[in-house]
Amino acid sequence: MGLLADEGGLPPSVEVRQADALHTDLSALAAELGPPVVLIGNLPYSIAGRLIGNVLAPGFPFRRMGFMLQSEVADRVLALPATSDYGTLSVYARLWTRARRVLELSPEEFSPRPKVRSSFVVFEPRTDGPAVADPELLRRVVRAAFQQRRKQLRRALLTAFPNALAGLEAAGIDAQRRGETLDELEFARLAEALSAR
Repeated sequence: MGLLADEGGLPPSVEVRQADALHTDLSALAAELGPPVVLIGNLPYSIAGRLIGNVLAPGFPFRRMGFMLQSEVADRVLALPATSDYGTLSVYARLWTRARRVLELSPEEFSPRPKVRSSFVVFEPRTDGPAVADPELLRRVVRAAFQQRRKQLRRALLTAFPNALAGLEAAGIDAQRRGETLDELEFARLAEALSAR
């Protein structure tokens, strides 16, 4: 990044900032820059899930995001309920964005060649998503449901939420289902039901 700034040739409208993306408040940066802001990156596997999880939230501050990811990570982001790749990232992406894979790239298209396939995934804000009063509670619900994904919800949620059975009943969700079968709207409904108790 320093080399990019030092080499010159960048237009005056381009400002180079060097920082750790995992420890930078990207929402605050988007607010500072003012809309519309597009976030683009080539994310290493080791941080991709955490970084995407950090920026997927209500009030999604970007007009669009585009990330080059290992195809394995892209599969997790884009997974549908009741599939093996479906997990916390899938739920967050479905709750607050419309995500789609726009490019699939083989190792031969890079230099040096990686050992994995890559995908470019675009995220755009979802305008018809559910209202979530307590996003942090929702994240706790989703994490609890997937920490032991083979367990039925009544058992998977009970440690973190002693009122889990009442919340599931209020949300109209069968307590014998597994978390991996719930779509994003059911997770939002369950979080709201647990919050009310």
